Amino acid sequence: MKKIYKFLTKLFICCIIFLVLAILSKTNQQYKEKIKKYLYQDHIDFSLMKDFYNHYLGGIFPLTNITNYRTNYVFNEKITYQKIKPYQDGAVLKVTKNYLVPNLQEGIVVYSGKKEKYGYTVIIEGNDQIDYWYGNICNTMVKMYDQVPKGSYLGESCDEKIYFVVTKKNKVLNYQDYLGEATQ
Repeated sequence: MKKIYKFLTKLFICCIIFLVLAILSKTNQQYKEKIKKYLYQDHIDFSLMKDFYNHYLGGIFPLTNITNYRTNYVFNEKITYQKIKPYQDGAVLKVTKNYLVPNLQEGIVVYSGKKEKYGYTVIIEGNDQIDYWYGNICNTMVKMYDQVPKGSYLGESCDEKIYFVVTKKNKVLNYQDYLGEATQ
């Protein structure tokens, strides 16, 4: 019974926050523009929101260890590749045909779709607040806002290459800091 009250309290707090934002956006054009810009133009930092929420409210649900049936195939937590070359903002990795692409960091899917020069791309916002881009992916089972554990299956390479980019707050980071050495 105590868990139900705790859950209802958290739900009530979330509703109040939502209603306050709705009232502000309805009554004040300046707030409406700020909220609209933040939601539709800026990058929403889900990991910061999750950390804030967990710190102050202790998580959204009283249930823990819920797994996503689409992404719970955990395997190698490193990308195995034979060769690496710089490409655009990151790197192109030479991999085997139909290589199963693992996720390098636990996080949430913030983009899943086609990107020019990268093909079908999945972007994971890691719990470390870093965005990991995996391009040229086929047969992906993840979708927007899926929580994906480290080492989970994201998809397979469409051919013998994967595009890999690492960013933080829209600044490109050195991809070599996040990849191990090439394997033969």
